[in-house]
Amino acid sequence: MNIRLFLLAPICAVVISACTQNSPLLKGHENFVGTWKTDHSELVIKPSGEVSYQHKEHTEKRLAEETFSGISSASVQAKISHFDSQSFRIGEGNLNKEFKIDQAPHLTQGKWQMILNGERYTRQ
Repeated sequence: MNIRLFLLAPICAVVISACTQNSPLLKGHENFVGTWKTDHSELVIKPSGEVSYQHKEHTEKRLAEETFSGISSASVQAKISHFDSQSFRIGEGNLNKEFKIDQAPHLTQGKWQMILNGERYTRQ
């Protein structure tokens, strides 16, 4: 019984370590990690490189005498596939989302902010 535990402990340690490793793509870009929000979007970047992005926006169209309104939304969950000082991309192939870094994360009046694709995100 003790031999099994002796053999199982190192295997569990390796598995746990592999699951919690930081993404090498985020090296030097650790300030991007966290939950970021705008009025319409939420971006969650984990140290592992996993990203969750949600965007919801109210839309309104006017045709002749009638107005049609609704909500458009997009949701993406993927790993970071590319990261440099100009942009980063999540996902691969046709199923990806690119974020242009207009302004990297910085402190403004005690709050972390960044601008991606022209939108100002604030860290929560």
